[in-house]
Amino acid sequence: MEKLNKDIITEAYSKQEIVEQLTQLGLASDMTVEVHSKFSSAGFIIGGPAAFNDALLQVVGENGNIVMPCQDYYNTEPLFWENPPVSMNLTDKIRENTPGYDIYTSGHRLMGVLVDDIRSRKNAYHSYHPNCGFVSIGKDSKYLMSNQPLSFPLGMKSPIGKMYQMDNSYTLLVGVDYDNCTSWHLAEHMSMVRGIILQGGCIKKAGKDIWKKYLDYDLNSDEFIEIGRQYEKSAQVKIAKVANSVCRFFKMKEAIDFAYEYLKKKYER
Repeated sequence: MEKLNKDIITEAYSKQEIVEQLTQLGLASDMTVEVHSKFSSAGFIIGGPAAFNDALLQVVGENGNIVMPCQDYYNTEPLFWENPPVSMNLTDKIRENTPGYDIYTSGHRLMGVLVDDIRSRKNAYHSYHPNCGFVSIGKDSKYLMSNQPLSFPLGMKSPIGKMYQMDNSYTLLVGVDYDNCTSWHLAEHMSMVRGIILQGGCIKKAGKDIWKKYLDYDLNSDEFIEIGRQYEKSAQVKIAKVANSVCRFFKMKEAIDFAYEYLKKKYER
C-alpha cells in the first residue's frame, strides 16, 4: 500500500500580508535594500518567490531599489575551494574548462530562489563579475550595477560601496544570519585587516572564455555572526518575522561602520 503524505499546509501567506509585514519591519518607499534570503524559512507563500519579490518591490516603490548578491562560487580560483575542496591535480582542468561568466546563464549556487527570480526579470540590471556579481531592480539600478571592478570587487567602487554612499540604504536578512551579510565585506576592505590573495575566474571577452587573475582580500564572513551579535546590543537592528522567517533589518552605512571599527580594534597591532 502506498504510504500517504501526512504533511499538510497549515499556514499560507499572501503577497499583501508580506507587504504589511515588511512595512511593519521598517521597509518604506524610496529605500535601497540589499536582501539576503533563505526562502524555505518563510513557509508557504502563495505565488512563491515571485510574490515575495513583488512585495519587496511594492514596498520600496518606483523610486527605491532592491539589490541582491548574485554570485557563482565555482567560478573562482579552485585552490581556495573548501566546501568541498578539490584535488590539486584537477585545478588546471577546472580553470581551462570553466565557462565564462554570463549574467543570464551562469550558475549562482547557494544564492537562493529569490535571486533566481529577480535575475530572470526583464527590468533587472546586473553587475559583471565572475564571482562577486549583483542584480538589482529599481530607479538607481543601472548606476549601482555599472563598472564593478574585477580586482577588489567588494570595495568602495562596487555596488556595495555605492550603496554605502547613499543616504537611504539598508540591509535585510530573511531567515539567514549575519555571515550572509555581503555588505560587511566592505568593512573588511576599508579596514585592510585581511591579507591579499591572487584570485581567479573565467569571463567572456570577444566571444571567448578567458581565465583572468585578479587581486582580492582573503575575506572571512565567519566573524560576521559575532559582529552582528554585538551590533544588535546597540538596538539599531529591527528583528521580526515576515511569514515564518526571522528577519533582521538595519541601516547599511551604520552597520558597515560598526563592523569596520570592530575589525580595526580586534586586529590593530
